[in-house]
Amino acid sequence: MFAYTTSQLINLVKNDFFSIITLTIVIYVIHYYISYFNRTSKVPGPFPLPLIGNIHQIGADFPAATERFQKKYGDFYEFYMGNKRNIVISRPDLVEKVWGPLSLKNTKFIMRNAYSVGIDELGLGTKGMVLNRNIESWSLNRKLLVPSISSPSFLRESIKLSSKVINEMFEYWKIMEKEGMQVELSDWMDALGADNVVKTATGKKMSATAELFNSLHGNGKKSRMQGTWENGVKLIQAIHTYNESMIFMMLLPTFFRRNFPGIKALNKKFLDNKDWINNELEKIVAERRNEIKNTPLDQPLEPNILTLLLTTNTERDSGKIAVGKLDRSLTDEEISSIIREVFTGGLDTTANTLSFIGFYIAKHRDVYLKMREEILNVYGTLDNPDLTFESYEKLKYIEAVIYEGIRIFPTVQTIPRTAIEDVEFDGLTIKADTTVYTDLKALSNNPKYFKDSENFNPDRFLVDKESMVKYTYLPFGNGVRICPGRAWAIVQMKTFLVKLVCTFDIESTDKNSSPKYVYATAKRPVDIKLYIKTRKN
Repeated sequence: MFAYTTSQLINLVKNDFFSIITLTIVIYVIHYYISYFNRTSKVPGPFPLPLIGNIHQIGADFPAATERFQKKYGDFYEFYMGNKRNIVISRPDLVEKVWGPLSLKNTKFIMRNAYSVGIDELGLGTKGMVLNRNIESWSLNRKLLVPSISSPSFLRESIKLSSKVINEMFEYWKIMEKEGMQVELSDWMDALGADNVVKTATGKKMSATAELFNSLHGNGKKSRMQGTWENGVKLIQAIHTYNESMIFMMLLPTFFRRNFPGIKALNKKFLDNKDWINNELEKIVAERRNEIKNTPLDQPLEPNILTLLLTTNTERDSGKIAVGKLDRSLTDEEISSIIREVFTGGLDTTANTLSFIGFYIAKHRDVYLKMREEILNVYGTLDNPDLTFESYEKLKYIEAVIYEGIRIFPTVQTIPRTAIEDVEFDGLTIKADTTVYTDLKALSNNPKYFKDSENFNPDRFLVDKESMVKYTYLPFGNGVRICPGRAWAIVQMKTFLVKLVCTFDIESTDKNSSPKYVYATAKRPVDIKLYIKTRKN
């Protein structure tokens, strides 16, 4: 009897295969929309499709999609990636619930994002800081990294290093000026960031600015400067790809990534890239560990983040990193994940932000001259002023220029957070482990909170900051997951802007009111070309 029934079933499947597939799809679609229309908290948002959600409406430019959605659905809406619900907010009272609490004990929004198979595949779910969901591991990594990149001694060294690299870069610019060449600012900021971050993180010397100059200069005069790191340029390119992969791996459903033509190949490319980065970083860590081992104890070590991490809780420990209850040295894997975090966080965001700021100050000569006036007031000269960490506190207008650049065109437009418990927004329940995005641009470009918000006006940050509506401007986030590298980023940006204003006059012929970009987890500037002219006394 059983054999007969099985035979009938096999014949049925053979004869009615497409009918069964069709019926399965119909049942799935019916179930999908029953669940959707009967969801407990009906938040407005674009209508999703089965399997793909709103992927077809979002496309490759996530910031542009959020701008369209915000205009149509307001300051509190939802969208779906596959079957996963996501919430977007851009209202101060809701933002306060997410970002307001300043301690782990007081916040429900401890996690950066909802659980994601793709993020785990990238090795970020339990390592590093940015997307680490293991609170114990995240807390340790933060204690290890933050003091090392925010101490006055570190920031002083950062100013010296940045100044040296910028001086070299500006010599290339002067050659290009004589030959009537424009400066593609985004390319140079990438190269400048690479030279700075690699040296600061590992002690290795890069020559990205020199290599960029040589590539642009054709048969003309070449720079003879060379880096000491054979795979340095390749690693920087891999880090850019890694940053690009984060939003892809986080948002796209696993089934899509692994099975759809084209997307499947891209998924493999991103995972292969991750493996290459991990192998390269492990080599760097092992190489430096061996160098330290073979260096006499009475001989000082070159200070950099990698050396500080390798010597933590060893006989060489300088005591510069407070590690709480940790009583062991760090493993190579732990160190590699922290160094990777320095690269991923330190390369794109600062370089991209400087490019966008450059776009605006080139179009606003009055702002540029005010920056120059402030430098004269603080340093008494424009000819190679003595840049010190202590003097940077006096550069209020240049700091306002940085904040205004971030406000009007944030490199990172939306930042995710996820609650570990159910929360309520406007009486609607948002389930635990739902990603809630804060739309920073929708807040900082809202005329309700910023007068003439479409205008680039640094003066707005020189008035009493208490008059600014709270939680409408979060350039580095807030609370327990605030950006760990904010002090380092500000120092790098101030150093570049001071030296730029002292050395050159700049001009843009771009007729657009805002810069062009491509989206790759963060906005990457495109085609920001400047005419430069060496400043005359």
